[in-house]
Amino acid sequence: MRTLPGRTDHVVIVGAGLAGLSAALHLLGSGRTVTLVERDDHPGGRAGLMDRGGYRIDTGPTVLTMPELVEDAFAAVGESLRDRLDLVALHPAYRARFADGSSLDVHTAPDAMEAEIERFAGARQAVGYRRLRTWLTRLYELQMRRFIDTNFDSPLELLTPDLARLAALGGFGRLDARIATFISDERLRRVFSFQALYAGVPPARALAAYAVIAYMDTVAGVHFPRGGMHALPRAMAAA
Repeated sequence: MRTLPGRTDHVVIVGAGLAGLSAALHLLGSGRTVTLVERDDHPGGRAGLMDRGGYRIDTGPTVLTMPELVEDAFAAVGESLRDRLDLVALHPAYRARFADGSSLDVHTAPDAMEAEIERFAGARQAVGYRRLRTWLTRLYELQMRRFIDTNFDSPLELLTPDLARLAALGGFGRLDARIATFISDERLRRVFSFQALYAGVPPARALAAYAVIAYMDTVAGVHFPRGGMHALPRAMAAA
């Protein structure tokens, strides 16, 4: 994201998706006048809604991770997420089913997940999971603090000691190979690497830095808004 020179008293945002709504709330909170334009007759973008035969169907994402980022957007205008939306933490986060007929409940609580992996694939894989979880947490903390939540005006600003720290964590290797250093069961490796597909990259080709997405749902947790995912953009627009 590039820092713009000059006055920014009035900002026009194109698109009332989640990103546009979040940007609007942060800008409003900083004292700007904001005009938000949207081609549809409702907010949400990809987090849309379809009414069919008395049923309301989410047309985009089905679950929410990292709700604290949404809370930041509400807080920017003096609002609270919990006052606008009822979020339900999912336990388990989801159930993985495999072609061989086996299944694994994915828990975000470490003890519960370790026990589930031991049942599913044995004690050795459970020990590997503990090591993997530690690595995922370290990777997330570095990337979130120093890269994801940081503004860069030039690629040269990436050249900091933190880039070397990311390399030392194995962030520039291949995701699938890196996960395999912790757990050998192929099914488990898929559970902790398929998230790269969210970004359109196969795990075998993705950089290990993409494992930060696995942290978001297997460690930080998965939530669902009562009323469906479209309740989130509606709440943001109302704020």
